[in-house]
Amino acid sequence: MDISQDLLRYGKRDNSKAAENAKTRIREMVLAAIGAENARVFDCFAGEGAMHRAVWHQAADYVGCDKQWFGGDARKAYVGDNRRVLRAINLAQFSIFDCDHWGSPWEQLYIIAARRPLAPEERLGLVVTEGQGLKMNMGGTSKAFAKLAGIKSHMPGMGAARNALIERALQRILVMMNATIERRWQADGNKGSRVTYMGLVLRGGDGHAE
Repeated sequence: MDISQDLLRYGKRDNSKAAENAKTRIREMVLAAIGAENARVFDCFAGEGAMHRAVWHQAADYVGCDKQWFGGDARKAYVGDNRRVLRAINLAQFSIFDCDHWGSPWEQLYIIAARRPLAPEERLGLVVTEGQGLKMNMGGTSKAFAKLAGIKSHMPGMGAARNALIERALQRILVMMNATIERRWQADGNKGSRVTYMGLVLRGGDGHAE
């Protein structure tokens, strides 16, 4: 798999500020690659709107989703379980999906991959926060991630293989979406948090993905 990769490193900093900087920069790069005029964002974990204020307000269109209603701004948003929303709405209208889950975003990514295949040469942005590092150190992971990576959801030693397993899960998503990775940015949180932030630009293949 041919991956163009720009790696962001933030070293050993105590989490909050460095994490926020990494998350913002990665979104800025994904938005620039897709083009703000072409960016139609679905924010799966919209929360209070920090990333909308920082970056996504520049996109041509934005729709958030969260189980809690946050008033006080002009964002369009679904209030409910994002998994149900992702299964119900037309995902073809969006060109960027933001999956900023502190734990496991893989169930949401699985739904997106199953329902949003790319046309040849079509480009799509994915923003992912992968926060299962501590859980994987204890030998466990989400069922969606396990299915994508082709492993059991509970098995010893998976923490040491975390990076390789993430790549396997991503590869499965690419096959499902008929896509390759055109650009990639990645930053790791501090060593204790075991959180990884990723920004991907996918490009649709020729319809013959295997």
